[in-house]
Amino acid sequence: MKKRLDWLDAGKGLGMLLVMLGHADIPTFLKTYIYTFHMPLFFFLSGYLFKMEKFSNLKVFFIKRTKSLIFPYLCFSFLAYLWFLVVYHYGEVDYNHDLFTPLIGTFIDIRKSIWTVHSGALWFVACLFCTELLFYLVTKFGRTNKRISFFLILLSVIGCIYNKMHGQPLPWGFDVALISVGFYGLGFFYKVYQDKLDRYLHFNTFIFFLIINVITGYVNYVFTGDRVDFYNSSLGNIFLFYVAAISGIGAFMTGIKHIKRSKALQYVGKNSLIYLALHQKIIFFLISVVMQKYILDYSNLVNIPVVKGILYTLIAAFISVPAVYIINHYMPFMLGKIGREKALNAHVNAS
Repeated sequence: MKKRLDWLDAGKGLGMLLVMLGHADIPTFLKTYIYTFHMPLFFFLSGYLFKMEKFSNLKVFFIKRTKSLIFPYLCFSFLAYLWFLVVYHYGEVDYNHDLFTPLIGTFIDIRKSIWTVHSGALWFVACLFCTELLFYLVTKFGRTNKRISFFLILLSVIGCIYNKMHGQPLPWGFDVALISVGFYGLGFFYKVYQDKLDRYLHFNTFIFFLIINVITGYVNYVFTGDRVDFYNSSLGNIFLFYVAAISGIGAFMTGIKHIKRSKALQYVGKNSLIYLALHQKIIFFLISVVMQKYILDYSNLVNIPVVKGILYTLIAAFISVPAVYIINHYMPFMLGKIGREKALNAHVNAS
C-alpha cells in the first residue's frame, strides 16, 4: 500500500508543478501541451482515491466532503480575499467593482467573473466536490461497472453538449464537473483493474501514448484555434480533446510508475491543496514583484519565457515550504483536519 501511495504522491506532485508552470508566463506551445492533459490528470488521480465503502449514505458523503473539500475551499478563498484587499489597496490589481463582490462570489464560485477575481485556481476544489458528488450518485444508482460506465459516458456527453452550445461557467464548476466526472471514473476503474493494466505500462507504451498526445493536442489547437482550458470552457474538437487527454494521462502514468521516487515530488503531492491555493495569486505575485525590481533588468536569461516560467515554478515550490509547515502544524483546520497528527499524515485529495 505504501509504495502505491508513494507513486501517487509523486504523480500529484509532478502534476501540481505542471499546473504551476502552466500558470506562469511560458510559450504558447508549451502551455498548449500541458493543458491537453494536466487537469484531466488531477481528476483521474482523485478518482483513483475514491472508496465507496467510506460513504454509507449521502449524508455521510456530505459531512466528510464538506470537511475535506468545502471547508478548506472556504478557508483558502477567504485568505485569498484578504490578500486581494491588500493588493487592491496598493493599486496592484485592476478592479472597478464593489469590494464585497469577491467575498460573496466565494460562495457562488462562478469562475472567470468578477465573483472569483481573487480566488484563482481554487475553482478546482469546488469543481472537485461537484465531480465527486456526481460520481457518488452514479456509483450509488449504477451499482454495476457497466451501468456506472454508461452513466459516466452520458454525463460526459451532456457536459460536452453544454460546453459547445452555451459554454458559460456554472456555479461551483458544475459544467466542468459533467465532463471531469468521466476522467474521475477512469481513475476509479484504473484502480479496479490495476493489476491487469500495469503489465502494459512499459517504455514502448510511454512513447506510444506520448506521440498520440502530442499529435492530437497539436492538431486540436491548430485546426480549432482553441487551447484546451477547463477554466475558460475551451475544449476545441471534442474527439481530439479526449484522445489527447487520455493518451496524456496514459503517458504520465507510465512515466511516473517507472521514475525513481522523489521525496520532493511526494512532498508537493501530499501538500498539493496548499500549493494549489497559494501559488497563482499570492506566491507568483510576490515573485513577480521581486523579479521586476531586482532581477529582470540585470539578466537577459531570466527574460527568456521558458526559463522564466520554470524559475517561477521552482521558486514558488521552494518558498511555499514555510507556508506548508505553518498550515500543517498550526492551522490544520484549513485542511479540514482536527489535530496536528492528522494534518501531517493527510493525503490531500486535490490539485
